[in-house]
Amino acid sequence: MIPYPTVQDASIALGRNLTWFETVWFDYSATKSDFHVYCHTILILFLVFSLAPLPFVFVELTGWFERFKIQPKVKYLLSDMFRCYKDVMKLFLLVVGTLQFVTYPSIQMVGIRSGLPLPTLMEMVAQLVVYFLIEDYTNYWIHRWLHCKWGFEKIHRVHHEYTSPIGYASPYAHWAEVLLLGIPTFLGPAIAPGHIMTFWLWISLRQMEAIETHSGYDFPWTPTKMVPFYGGAEYHDYHHYVGGQSQSNFASVFTYCDYIYGTDKKISREQMAWNVFKFCTALRALGSIMILVVLGIIGFTYYALVVANYGPSLLLGGLDSLLALLVLALFHFLLIMLLWSYFSVVVTDPGGVPPGWRPELDIEKSDGSQEYTSLTVGDSSSHIVRYCRKCNQYKPPRSHHCSVCGRCILKMDHHCVWVVNCVGAKNYKSFLLFLFYTFLETTVVAVSLFPVFLVFFTDGDSDVTVSPGSLAATFVAFVLNITFALSVLGFLIMHIMLVARNATTIEAYEKHTAPNSPYNLGRKQNFEQVFGRDKLYWFLPLYTEDDMKRMPALRGLDFTSRSEESEPLQSL
Repeated sequence: MIPYPTVQDASIALGRNLTWFETVWFDYSATKSDFHVYCHTILILFLVFSLAPLPFVFVELTGWFERFKIQPKVKYLLSDMFRCYKDVMKLFLLVVGTLQFVTYPSIQMVGIRSGLPLPTLMEMVAQLVVYFLIEDYTNYWIHRWLHCKWGFEKIHRVHHEYTSPIGYASPYAHWAEVLLLGIPTFLGPAIAPGHIMTFWLWISLRQMEAIETHSGYDFPWTPTKMVPFYGGAEYHDYHHYVGGQSQSNFASVFTYCDYIYGTDKKISREQMAWNVFKFCTALRALGSIMILVVLGIIGFTYYALVVANYGPSLLLGGLDSLLALLVLALFHFLLIMLLWSYFSVVVTDPGGVPPGWRPELDIEKSDGSQEYTSLTVGDSSSHIVRYCRKCNQYKPPRSHHCSVCGRCILKMDHHCVWVVNCVGAKNYKSFLLFLFYTFLETTVVAVSLFPVFLVFFTDGDSDVTVSPGSLAATFVAFVLNITFALSVLGFLIMHIMLVARNATTIEAYEKHTAPNSPYNLGRKQNFEQVFGRDKLYWFLPLYTEDDMKRMPALRGLDFTSRSEESEPLQSL
């Protein structure tokens, strides 16, 4: 409830005249309790769920835009769509509506306000950006978990009953999924709380985006086409088309998580016919630009943390100076380790196949009754001879041809545009340390800047005083670092699991060999095949000469497999 009896009292309290919108808001909500105002959320969601899909219903029934339909063979009648709407409304009344009443105390607890002043346009845009980023990342992992065997069979299969989605099917899901996906939606407003109007705008935009994504139509004129990394209807339609077996296109709004974690798929007819390898030379040209981007992000973060905030605090004396000294010392240590690891990945050759390399074969020791050229080309996890037709040479086990680098890479994991290099046998350790130190660095920065970040959303009554320019730089730096911290964390966890199984990204996600990798020798030996045996060097992006001599796996040519380890036992 607004604590001012009249508009004049509100103007005196704010020290200025109310805007037209603030006057309208005052006239409407001045006599209503905060709970009454919050209950409008139910009405807003009802209107969005009911009205937003109607244009797509009209398009489906008239067939006027058939050329933009993603799955043109699938036709929905009005009765089909009305049946879906009834199911959604049942779910809405029993789960969504009830949830709004139950969550009111949490709205009060996090500090979402409904009084005056109303938020500025800049404040609303900034908060919406934060909400979309947080929701998108969190939703990605929940959605990915729902596609595990248990999650899909027990919960997510309900949403996938529509293999060709329609607008009304956007919120069509199991009640448990509605509750789970409500967490990412509320997490952003809980971290950066604002006005109830911003909250209403957020849930409305999020639901309308989901309805468009599930519309079944890919219109070229939609404004979302201009949003960077936006997935859209065609991107998500493929996910529904594949159904329960889908292990790709989990994106909620943006596609960067799918790209980073290797779960994005090109799916349109044009994309299927498009040969991405024709443009690999363009990726090479981006090399120096990506390095400059990384250094630019680091430099901007350095300015926001050191120059704008904690550097001046060193001169204040007392506890503030001690805290600033600890933050800056930890920041600079991690920065040194991050840059050392990063440039080690950039400049270190991941490992190429030696010229003229040939596998040692038992057949070469035989009487020559079988032709050498008749050997089968196998995958990276087998002991069958493998031949690269692009390099015109044999490939060692676990090596793959990189079309960006134009050669075969030993124990290739992936080609990383951020390090402008392949990640292979000789620089995989440096890459993992780069992820590790990046996560620690961005986490330290995000935690350190969080108190100043909150000032951006206050009404100027905070004890923290910073200039507008420093505040803007802090806001951007915090958003960048929290985004990178969350993204890198998932990537780091994935690679830790791969190291524990002695598998590469290619082997795990293309060959599906991670759980039963023949090179899985146990966690201790798997770890040593990446980080070496000298514990003093585990957190440094280099190896000792002794490890390089004693462990051929570090050089990427020879790998011990479980079958080879079991041979002495078989001979007893």
